[in-house]
Amino acid sequence: MKDWKETLIRKCSILWITFFLLFTTAAHAQVTSLSLFSDPGDFVGGGQNAFFTPADGTFSAQVSPDGNIISVHFVGQPGVFWDLQFSGCCNSPLTLPGGYFAAGLPGQTFNAGMLISGDGRTCDSLFGTFDIQQLSFNTDGSIASLDIDFVQQCQEGDPALSGEIRFNATAALLLSAPPHRDVTLGDTLTVQVAAIDAQGAHVTLTAPLPAGDIQGTFVDHGDNTGTYTWTPNSTFAGVKLFFQFQGTDSAGNSAFTPIEIDVIGSQTQTSQPPPNDDFSHATVVPSVPFTTSQDITNATVAPDDPFCVSRNQTVWFAFTPTQNMRLEANTLGSNYDTTLGVYTGTRGALNQIGCDDDSNATLQSTVRFDAVAGVTYYFEVSSFSLTTGNLVFNLVPGPTPLAITPSVIKFGTIDPTTGTATISGSVSCTKQAFVTLSGQLKQTHGNTPITGFFSVFLPCDGITPWNTTIRTAPTLFHGRSVALFTGGKADISATATAFDFDSGEAVQQNLAVTITLRGKN
Repeated sequence: MKDWKETLIRKCSILWITFFLLFTTAAHAQVTSLSLFSDPGDFVGGGQNAFFTPADGTFSAQVSPDGNIISVHFVGQPGVFWDLQFSGCCNSPLTLPGGYFAAGLPGQTFNAGMLISGDGRTCDSLFGTFDIQQLSFNTDGSIASLDIDFVQQCQEGDPALSGEIRFNATAALLLSAPPHRDVTLGDTLTVQVAAIDAQGAHVTLTAPLPAGDIQGTFVDHGDNTGTYTWTPNSTFAGVKLFFQFQGTDSAGNSAFTPIEIDVIGSQTQTSQPPPNDDFSHATVVPSVPFTTSQDITNATVAPDDPFCVSRNQTVWFAFTPTQNMRLEANTLGSNYDTTLGVYTGTRGALNQIGCDDDSNATLQSTVRFDAVAGVTYYFEVSSFSLTTGNLVFNLVPGPTPLAITPSVIKFGTIDPTTGTATISGSVSCTKQAFVTLSGQLKQTHGNTPITGFFSVFLPCDGITPWNTTIRTAPTLFHGRSVALFTGGKADISATATAFDFDSGEAVQQNLAVTITLRGKN
């Protein structure tokens, strides 16, 4: 995973374990978290594993008025969001204790249901189970605490997504271990695990090890602590492991705490993630124009990587201009489907400047923007979906942005029989674009305004002429005749808009002029 997390974890892990050993009342604390374990091939979880707490985003929980459906929502960094729904059978309220077999989506009449959706991925049918460990309500009927284990398959026999959602749960048993560790090939990793039981009971600790030829060992010391050790060999070069430590007390209460292990090092250089895989190690662009290429096959995603259309296999670049300038970043020349986001700010608090996917009907991406001297701009290139590929990243001076200038000829014509006015003019464009010009023509007869509306859509290339006819809706004028446009002065107010598909920028220009309507010859 990422070095900034590892630094923080290494500083805090000893204090964290000490805290759990000294303060036994911690087991009575309220816990809010979401654990997700996605099998390879699972669509919703994407084959990834995750662990979220309130430090990573916002949790909320609701229950339907009849108590049949419970919903929990988590919103983290942009593009990270999870929805969990559970329902009982036959419109009955969910109860505790409750083990349910879900044979469909939530809210069905004859079956219990569930649905775990995340980051825009969901199921249209499912099989699964969920077990309500804890459920209580406030006096107003809202959820006070919740603890549910679940296993979901979009289709029977599909790879599974499993996990646990806790919302203000009062845990009878808690486990503590560093959530993430890095280990270098050939070095020995040591992880300390501690358990605390609300009743002071003995806790048996285990470590269900991942599949594969892992020589790691776990020792339960018999005093509610344990130690996991592992020395990875070359078989695990560049591998990311995710599994759980488990604790069970004499009353049958169980608890889990996840850990992610990144193995640093490789048999060959190509199996390593790219050097700019993480935001903190963004490739610095010294000047423009700049072009580079790299293999992104082993690029990874950090939990706080921002979302731009998609978020897979991200790599980062950074550039600080010494003068104000217009820039174009693109991935032209890459051989895979890319997305491209541009940001300012700091890690965890980035502001998006631009985002693009499939520029000009290609699989590559382009973002153009006006850069300010002294500001650092960060460029995140992501694959649209997991793939192998070679990225070509280009940062070059941007072309002149699209500009439009609408104008109206000072004389228009009027048909005295129908009151139909015809006006004309031109639109000037600095590049090819589609322009919409819309507005109103207004005359005042006495104290009565007469107004007609118009809209013109035209392809613009250089200076492009336009014309349109305008009529008013027939109405009585002073009770004697219909109100029609006539010869004389008339006011035009209009707005021209265009969209630059290259840069993703919208352009707008307003005009207000007074013209003279003349009768047709």
